[in-house]
Amino acid sequence: MTRAKGRRKDLLIQVATHASVLIAWELLSRFVIPPQFLPPPSAIAAAFVTTARSGELPRQLLQTANVLLLGFGLAIVTGMALGIAMGMFKPLRRVLDPYVNAFYAMPTVAMVPLVIIWLGLGFQAKVFLTWLVSVFPVVINTQIGVMNVPPAFIETARAFGCDRWQLFRRVILQAAIPFLIAGIRLALGRALVGVVVAEMFTALTGLGSMIVFYGNTFRTAELFVPMVVLAVLSIALTNLIYRIERWIAPWRQLQG
Repeated sequence: MTRAKGRRKDLLIQVATHASVLIAWELLSRFVIPPQFLPPPSAIAAAFVTTARSGELPRQLLQTANVLLLGFGLAIVTGMALGIAMGMFKPLRRVLDPYVNAFYAMPTVAMVPLVIIWLGLGFQAKVFLTWLVSVFPVVINTQIGVMNVPPAFIETARAFGCDRWQLFRRVILQAAIPFLIAGIRLALGRALVGVVVAEMFTALTGLGSMIVFYGNTFRTAELFVPMVVLAVLSIALTNLIYRIERWIAPWRQLQG
């Protein structure tokens, strides 16, 4: 009962905070800052309804979601495989570490001309750019997670007769999950940036094309619509990642 009351109190505080921010934003846009520089939330909501009814927003969102899910999904799979290999095999880590760090730090925009030459302006180029910007946080965090498994865990598993596969699956992989989830969360933010950059610099499609079009025509209320949708999409996917973590690592919830 006390816990339920605490949750209701937290929910009320969150609702009151968000409502206060929206009201302050609305008043600021109506009486202080010209709407063409900062449109009020009511104008953004009206633009959202207009673009949704016209079919433009669902169509562009579907194209962005297709690129994001494929590029981000490939980044998780390949990043986990490479990070586990680098964490378990020291010679491989010594060879690949400079390349991973270099590509992680390199601005994605610098790769756009080369990607266009290699893959053109279509779907493949956008998926590749999304994969490129999001794979390295997964690689680095997975590698660190595997390297930081406590030696006591491994010694205990060996003492109970675990073979190599059981040691990897039941000890190393389980212990690395918190690092892996942290890497996926970091990669998600970079993947959202990557997909929008790809849509803005290759063939103009998806939510990136809406940002370019409405930005060039100074329709700032419509410009905010894809930005808000991307923010909501990021929150939804982050919550999904949290739920997956609780499902595959329930002890993390108990520790929290």
